[in-house]
Order: sequence, then C-alpha cells, then structure tokens
Amino acid sequence: MPAPGPPWQPIVHQIAARAEIAGLDLVSPLRVAWYNDAVEPAYRLSDLGRPGALAVLIGNTRVLWGRFVEALRRDGGLLEAEHPLETYVTRATVAALTALRQRWLVRWAHDTVPAPVAMQRLAHTAGLAYLAPSHLSVHPTFGPWIALRGVAVVDVDGPAERPPEPAKPCGDCEVHCMAAYRRALVASGIALHDHGALATSWAAWLAVRDACPAGRAYRYDDDQARYHYTKERSILERAAAQR
Repeated sequence: MPAPGPPWQPIVHQIAARAEIAGLDLVSPLRVAWYNDAVEPAYRLSDLGRPGALAVLIGNTRVLWGRFVEALRRDGGLLEAEHPLETYVTRATVAALTALRQRWLVRWAHDTVPAPVAMQRLAHTAGLAYLAPSHLSVHPTFGPWIALRGVAVVDVDGPAERPPEPAKPCGDCEVHCMAAYRRALVASGIALHDHGALATSWAAWLAVRDACPAGRAYRYDDDQARYHYTKERSILERAAAQR
C-alpha cells in the first residue's frame, strides 16, 4: 500500500474538483511565504499564524464563460448583481472551500482594499504562468488567455519544495508583444490598474493579448474578451437571452 501523501494534497484536489464544476479550472498550490518573500509588505497575505501555510491560487481559462452564462440563464438575480461575474466567482470559490475542515481565508483579485494581491506575481511564484514584460500572465498551454480570480490560504502546511521558475513560453516578447503593449499605453494614457480608463481602450489591450503567439487555440470568444475588459452589462443581457 503506498504511503499517504502530504496533507495539503487532498485539500488542493478537493478544491480543484469543486471549483472546476463552476469553470474555475486553474488551481495551483504554493506556500504563502514564497509569495510574501517576493512582494512588498503592503501586498503580503496572512499566513493564519502558520509560517508554512498553504496558498491555493484559483483562476480560469475560457471554460469559465460558458458556465457563467449558464448560471445567468438559471438565476435571473445574478444578472442584477452590481458585478455579476465577480459575484459568480465569489460564490463558486466559497462553495469550493466550505467543506474544508481547516481554517481558511480567501482574497480576491477584484478586491483592492486594504491593498491588492499581486496576483500575477503570485501566479509566477506558483509556477502557473510566466509574468511577461507586457504585463501578461502567460500559461504554458493556454498562453495569455487566462484570468486569475483569487487565492485561498488554508491552515495546513503547503508544499515543501518550490516549483520551477516558469519558463517563457512565447519566444521573444519584444518581437511579438511589446510594440502592441506600448501602443496600448499610449491609447489609454493611464496607470495599468485604472479599470475605467482601461475599458475605454480595451481594443488596444486586447491586441496585446492577440499579439502573443502562445495559446492562440484557447483564445476567448469575442463576447468573453470584450467583457473581460469593459464589463459591459449588455453583453451579459444578450448572452443570457440566447437559448
């Protein structure tokens, strides 16, 4: 009979299985301390008083969109939420965590109070996605067509060994993406985290993703891509009305 694995492994498997049902199909474990060592103090995560605490990064590929649209069609109240997709992700993530016996907390990519989590640095530290000079997180399979939604901290020791540093999966960023990135900066004329201004120049930012050669077969469809940047409610209304 094989020896049982470390306690964190079945916890991660349980979270992943539950999250995947909702379309949150990217789950990656790491230690909180690895991320905290890589960021400024304001961006650090609580370790629940356990220096080796497990962190579980939760994200998605394009799979999320279909599951989300299905939920919009089943639940009319979801469309009335202030931020329907964030509401859906929050509910699905909490549902994936509630069965755990251990203490846990969760931080969201969309929550910037009191300070944001450096989600792209977290994904890089977890070995999930390479943080490119174009400020894209590039997955080795799905390329830049992923989203990072949140991170759960669980009161159990996480992995003992760091994952390998993510390799650059897309060749020369300067050749492929950086010209588009510079055009997007000019088009928006704002800081990267100003979502309202980003939404007005969304096509330029989408062009940065489209310039990346990695994962093109996994590109978001047009509605998902546009909503990713603009949060236009009309996109959801149209998708929910289609049968």
